[in-house]
Amino acid sequence: MEPEMLEIVNQILRDSRKKARHIIKETRKSAEMMLEKQKESARRKAGEKVSSMLKKTESEVATIRGTVFTDVRRKASWSVLSEKERLATIVLDEVKTRLRALSQSKKYISILETFIVDAGTVLGGGALEILLNKRDSTLPLKLNVLAKIIAEKTAKKTQLKLSKQKIETFGGAVVKTIDGKIVMDNTFEAILKRREKELRFKIAKILFRN
Repeated sequence: MEPEMLEIVNQILRDSRKKARHIIKETRKSAEMMLEKQKESARRKAGEKVSSMLKKTESEVATIRGTVFTDVRRKASWSVLSEKERLATIVLDEVKTRLRALSQSKKYISILETFIVDAGTVLGGGALEILLNKRDSTLPLKLNVLAKIIAEKTAKKTQLKLSKQKIETFGGAVVKTIDGKIVMDNTFEAILKRREKELRFKIAKILFRN
């Protein structure tokens, strides 16, 4: 993962870990209380069924109890899982907020240039077009220097051209071949989308580890 984005995620996780653990603890406590209440209700219902259906065997009664208990445990587990998913989404939303702030910072230009170089390298160099949002298109990017870096990495002569087309993004760049056949989307949104599964796993692992 891109270092800047990874550091943002790690900082948010450090800030959120204590709060998240408390929420999960309370959710589990609530789920356990619900489970106990449902168990008691199940015992009552099973007892009523035993009284009204004396011909039922003990194994059938056990089956009734087991079915009810299993359903309650499943609901309790789902409650905890849902809370974990909700907290992971909150963390990802906070990542987006901090990335927006990052796009306004002094170090953003160097980050944007790194994204362009990475995308240009993936595309293999050559004649490339860069698409930025309206604000970023006014930044003093050193396209000639970036083109040389890409050329060194790909061993292919590279030219970078800033497109007149503007894209809707809060940061990053889209780089494509001049013919438009191959596109590398290195906007913040696209990077987050590509990494979302990995990020959710990392968030869950750090926030909810025992």
